[in-house]
Amino acid sequence: MKTKKMLIMFIALVFVLALLSGCGDAPKSENTSQPQAGNEGQSTASTPKAETPQKEAKVSIVPPAGWNTVQGSTVAVQYLKNGASFMVVEDNFNQGKTLEDVVKEAKAAIDGEFQDIKYEGETEAITVDGKDARKFFFTSKAYGIQMKYEYVYLFVGESLYQITFGDAANTFDSLAADYEKILSDIRFQ
Repeated sequence: MKTKKMLIMFIALVFVLALLSGCGDAPKSENTSQPQAGNEGQSTASTPKAETPQKEAKVSIVPPAGWNTVQGSTVAVQYLKNGASFMVVEDNFNQGKTLEDVVKEAKAAIDGEFQDIKYEGETEAITVDGKDARKFFFTSKAYGIQMKYEYVYLFVGESLYQITFGDAANTFDSLAADYEKILSDIRFQ
């Protein structure tokens, strides 16, 4: 449980830092491509496909426009868009547990580490890449900033993966279509 709490606090810190980095000048991307004919004046930032080897799975995603890879991140898959962040991490507390058990343990860790937590709705059963998954939303204060998160858990083989979206609570919902597109397009191989 201690490892889970540390992972959750790390993720919260990453989201807050992402939010703070997005509060300055216009977002910058080191990944640029040449404009194609007829696209002059349009953004030339590219969003490369992430293919990250994991123990048993490779994660592939081409996110919607505007999401940029976090260069040098300690998280295997992480993208930012105007302070919002999404990441994919392999979790380590799946010893024979069901997704319901995983969600209970995750919420217990969240309850012990975050401030002013308010869960939104019930945990929802969804499908991600043809696999059974569970997602839930909550708001909380992290390092003095009101945040909103969407956590998604799924098993890929014997490995448990966590897909996390986070942003300032007042702007999170504006990217809901992006979050749904990411969940429909992500692949674990």
